[in-house]
Amino acid sequence: MRKRTCFLTAFMLIILMTGLMSACASEAGERDALIRLDEEGYLYYMNYTKDYYGPDVMDAMRKIGYIDPGCSVFFTHNTEGECITCRNYDYPHRVSKDDRSLTGLNIILHCKPEGKYESIAVADAVWCDESNPLLQRGGPDREGFDIGLMDILPYECMDGMNEKGLYVSLQRVDIKEGDQPSRFPAGSSMLLRYMLDDCANVDEAVMKTETGIILPEDWQDCHLMVSDASGRSVVIESRNSRVSVIPSDICTNFYLGSDDMEDYYINGKLREEAVKMTDEDMTPNYRYGYGHGYHRFVTILGQLERYRDTSREDYYTAMPESAALVILRSVVQNPYTNASGISMTQYSAIYNNDKKTVEVWPFQNYSESFVFDVSGNRILPVR
Repeated sequence: MRKRTCFLTAFMLIILMTGLMSACASEAGERDALIRLDEEGYLYYMNYTKDYYGPDVMDAMRKIGYIDPGCSVFFTHNTEGECITCRNYDYPHRVSKDDRSLTGLNIILHCKPEGKYESIAVADAVWCDESNPLLQRGGPDREGFDIGLMDILPYECMDGMNEKGLYVSLQRVDIKEGDQPSRFPAGSSMLLRYMLDDCANVDEAVMKTETGIILPEDWQDCHLMVSDASGRSVVIESRNSRVSVIPSDICTNFYLGSDDMEDYYINGKLREEAVKMTDEDMTPNYRYGYGHGYHRFVTILGQLERYRDTSREDYYTAMPESAALVILRSVVQNPYTNASGISMTQYSAIYNNDKKTVEVWPFQNYSESFVFDVSGNRILPVR
């Protein structure tokens, strides 16, 4: 009788353990699975649980990783006085060399690595492997898709915010003739990840550029817009291995710490020619000022001025978040106009530095948005 009881007890334990293991495996699968958000298949959500500091992911990153973001971002406040950072991510991904149709695959990514800050970010999954046809619109829902294709996704985030309210995003800068090119194509996106994981505010983010993990010459094809919950916003950029930190509430795609304008003296006073349309031979130089994205910069600046609080000494702007979205939409890139060169706004996003949330509008569909907090919980948008 005792043997039978022991046998039954052992049998029950085996069933219980098997059930627990299956439940854990199922839960892990659900944690790592991609959840489709929009009907078109441009935007998904993923809770990333793999160790992306491990050698497998890091080795894959060095072999595959690449980014090329041409974007617009600005910092302001909503009508409740909360800090918000507003962003368009622009890049014209194509289906293939033969099929020039625009496509994209963006992932709202939740990360909570051990010993690091929790974060919510938006990644461009196409950069995980631009040549893979499954890494585009609706790819995760097709037969043969492997979640392992996205192992390096934490390093392909174009913008994000952590639990401390620190926001970081990438914006491309054109490397001018005679300048040092970037040594590592994905160096800037890796620096963004390290800032989100380790930094609580702007000062700590600036210090992260001096740690030696990623050197200034690794990431100087992009600069970073950084803001925090205290109301600070700066642009951090590297040019010819020299790091500059520029207080600014707007960033697009030209250097802010060093300009390319022609400086000359008139009557003993220095004059900077901000808009140089042609060179001395009347050859067109820049169509819209002194750098890529200048027209988007001044478009945002002109609209921010409408919302400036003139009773304050500092340049403080505040507006309804609906108005902030209008500003983002005014600098959207699309293939139907040539004012800025043909590009494509993959998504628009508004981050709330105080509430630690992000609201995302995918692929220029402004009829529906998706809101997540820093812990990866989906929130219904307030209208």
